[in-house]
Amino acid sequence: MKKILYTAFLLFFGLVAIAQNDVQFTHHLFNRLAYNPAYAGSLCAPALNGVYRNQWMGLDKAPETGRIEFHTPFGNGRSGFGVGLTSDRAGIFKNTYVDLNYSYRFKVSEEGTLALGIKGQFDRGRADWQDTNPGDLGDQFIGTNERTSTEFNIGLGLYYTQNDFYLGLSAPQLRKSSFFEQVGISGDEGDFRSYYLMGGIVLDLKKDIKLVPGFLVSYNSNAPFEVDLNANLVFMEKLWVGLNYRVGDSLDGMIQYQLTDRLRAGISYDFTTSMLRTVSSGTAEVTASYLFGSCNQEASNLRFF
Repeated sequence: MKKILYTAFLLFFGLVAIAQNDVQFTHHLFNRLAYNPAYAGSLCAPALNGVYRNQWMGLDKAPETGRIEFHTPFGNGRSGFGVGLTSDRAGIFKNTYVDLNYSYRFKVSEEGTLALGIKGQFDRGRADWQDTNPGDLGDQFIGTNERTSTEFNIGLGLYYTQNDFYLGLSAPQLRKSSFFEQVGISGDEGDFRSYYLMGGIVLDLKKDIKLVPGFLVSYNSNAPFEVDLNANLVFMEKLWVGLNYRVGDSLDGMIQYQLTDRLRAGISYDFTTSMLRTVSSGTAEVTASYLFGSCNQEASNLRFF
C-alpha cells in the first residue's frame, strides 16, 4: 500500500509538471512576456522583471518557479525583443526554459496598435528518481536513473493595445514535448500545448483612483480549464491593491507599490480553495520590475499594460 500511495504521489506531481509546462503566475498582469511573445517591447522603455512563486506551501516537493526577463522596444517602437530565463521544479521534475521573443507592431486604428510575436524556447528537463524514497527504488513503476532531455519549442502571439485597453491571444509552446514520454509519465497521445487569452482595461474612478480589471483564460487538453479574474485599485498611480480569483483553485490577494518612477515591487498570497487546502497553507509570490527610462504623459497608461 505504501508503494501504491507513493507512486500516486509521484504521478500527481508528474501531471502537475505536464499541466505547468507553461508557467503559472498570480501576477500574470505584470509577467505577460511569459505568456505572450507579442508583449515584447510593449512598454515605453527597456524593462527588467523578476518573479518567484512558492506554490502549495507545506506540501513536500511542491512546485517552485522563478523567472527573470528583459525586454525592450527598438526600431522607433515598431519592434520589440525580449529574453527570459525560467526555473521550474515540481516533485522530482526540474525544468529550465530559455526563451527569445520578437514582436512587430503596427497601427490598426487611430488609437489601436496590434503586435505580432514569435518565440523560440529551449527546454531542459530532468527527472531525478534518486529523490524518491530509497525503499521504493526498484519498484516497477518507479525509475532508478536520472533522465534528462533538451528540446526546442516555438510559440506565437497577438497583442492589441489602445490608450486604456489590452487584449492578447497566444500559444507559447506549439511543439509537443517528448520529455514526459521519455520518463514514462504520459502516453503517445498527450498534447502539451496551452492557449492563453488575456485582457484588461483601465477605468478612472476618481482623480487619484483607477480600477484595473482583467482576466486570463488558459486551455490545455491535459489540464483543467483555467480562468483567472482579477481587479486592482490603483491609488495615485503608486499603490496597487487587488484580488484575483482562479476558478476552482484559489482566491488571491495582491499588493504592489511603485517605489520610484522606475521601480515597482509586489507580493501576493493565494488562499487555496480546492482539496489541496487540507495539505497546503497556500501559495506565496513576489515580483519586482525596473523600467530603464520614463514614460511621457501621453504614454502613462503603458505603466498599466
